[in-house]
Amino acid sequence: MSRALEDQAIRVARAHLAPLLPLMSDPGVQEIMVNRADDIWVERQGVVTRTDIVLTETVVKAAIKALAASCHKDEALILDLRMPGLRIAAALPPVAVHGACMSIRKHAKRQLTLSDYLAQGAFTSEWPAAGYVPANRPDDAETAQGGEALMQFLSWAVESRQNLLIAGGTSSGKTMFLNALVAAMPNGDRILTIEDTAELMVQAPNHVGFESNSDKNVSTRDLIRLALRFRPDRILVGEVRGYEAFDLLDALNTGHSGGACSLHANSALMALARLENMVRMAPEAAGWPLPALRAQIAAVFRFVVQAARVGGMRGPDEIIEVLGVEDGAYVTRSIFKKRIPS
Repeated sequence: MSRALEDQAIRVARAHLAPLLPLMSDPGVQEIMVNRADDIWVERQGVVTRTDIVLTETVVKAAIKALAASCHKDEALILDLRMPGLRIAAALPPVAVHGACMSIRKHAKRQLTLSDYLAQGAFTSEWPAAGYVPANRPDDAETAQGGEALMQFLSWAVESRQNLLIAGGTSSGKTMFLNALVAAMPNGDRILTIEDTAELMVQAPNHVGFESNSDKNVSTRDLIRLALRFRPDRILVGEVRGYEAFDLLDALNTGHSGGACSLHANSALMALARLENMVRMAPEAAGWPLPALRAQIAAVFRFVVQAARVGGMRGPDEIIEVLGVEDGAYVTRSIFKKRIPS
């Protein structure tokens, strides 16, 4: 399909979804969820509410098919695509049991920095560990307290090329926070990003971005291996989902420190367990003894950041330092915890 026809398909889709356009342009809206044509919800400032907007099944189907045509997936029953400022997931019957449905996630128009998180109160803690400062930080950092200390710590972690594992649930702000870490990276670094849907906002002058493509059988694993041939200073993987974790672990352990990746997990400690499971999906790691695998993970990822959505605020909820492995178990300590444990 030519670029002109792609643009036409997108215009057709937007015309069908005209009642949703005000929500798409509303800066306070993060996500629009069409459960079915007459059941539409919106997330605004972290709060999900039902709207009174009603579409028709025909209109929703037509919009999805137009979007599918724009990315050459005319016959697809499920769809995952990106448009300027948007990421759209959709499904058609019979996959969608109750009728054609879609979820439209809006990307932040402005990249948040660590200073923005501090100003918004995202680094404020109810847990004493928030004042932790590594022993090898500059002396002037010792005077910082609370959120200021956490911001300085995160800046140090990026500047000193610590590998960071960012975990959290769906819509917890993992990508947004990873973007803030990217913004803190030195401009002189050559950054390679690998994603299944490009969402990272990299302003560094020396940046190469890769996006996997299932239609062309180009996997995230393929791209991690390719990235090593592009002379990266830092490798960032938008989301690790499977056996590409093995290749990432290997890459970050062979002279490419200062990288980061995100994955889905319910806690910082569970993120380590989930990473183990994904590494062992790779045929090369099938016989890897668990204590040895854990020792490798502990050697590569020193810090794990758990992101969460609390009310309307997304950001770090917990940070742990991985000190090593003893008797086959991880040894960790808490650096930051947003909320007092119950």
